[in-house]
This record gives sequence, C-alpha cells and structure tokens, in this order.
Amino acid sequence: MTVSAAGESEHRHAVLLVEDDYDTREAVTAILESLGVGVVGAANGREALESLWGGLRPCLIVLDIAMPEMDGYAFRRAQLADPTLTDIPVAVMSGAGWAVERDARALGLTRFLRKPVDPDQLLAALSECLA
Repeated sequence: MTVSAAGESEHRHAVLLVEDDYDTREAVTAILESLGVGVVGAANGREALESLWGGLRPCLIVLDIAMPEMDGYAFRRAQLADPTLTDIPVAVMSGAGWAVERDARALGLTRFLRKPVDPDQLLAALSECLA
C-alpha cells in the first residue's frame, strides 16, 4: 500500500506490530510486507512505547494482549495517557476469549482480530485506518 500523488513524495504505510511470539510476529510481518506495508516489530508494550516515543508514527498498531514485561492493556493505558499517541488506531490481536475482547474494547480500539489472524481481516483493519 504505497501511496504517491503528483508533487508528493512516496509514502509507505507502516504498522507497529506488538507481539511477543516470534513465529506469529514473523507470519503477520510477512502478510503485511506482501501488501507493501512497512512493519516495525516489538516484543512487548515497553518496546512499542520506546519506538513511539522515539518518533515512530505508524498508521496502525496491531497489539497482542498477553505479553511479558508490559502487556497490551498496560500499553494501551500508557498510549491513551500520552496526548501525542492517542490518535494512532489500535487493532487488538488475541487468541483469548470473549472476556478479553470485552476488556480490550473498553480501552477503545479500532478492531479485534482473533488468532490465528485471517489475512483478509488484517487487511480490512488496515484499510479502515487508511480510509
């Protein structure tokens, strides 16, 4: 999803993928990169916040909930507490049940994706953010 228009420089959309499982992170990265989307990976919420505080501005954050060090809930609360980060859309990705989805939705998110992630649902979440 590379976008360019007359007189504008080419912009490559980026996703911040916050996922502690290496295999899942690699699989989702491969899907997104096949669509021309840049991916920055983080193994937990703390790494993700450091990337954001370092200047990364993704079009979408794809966020796992259960992670070591800083889980998805703690990350989302920190994101919402920082006015410079609140406008970045978040899609939660989890293999957990409906209670986790309810709790995640209470923190406000763009979309809830069930693991294993359906590539079409991932694309829909990204397209929704870019619209």
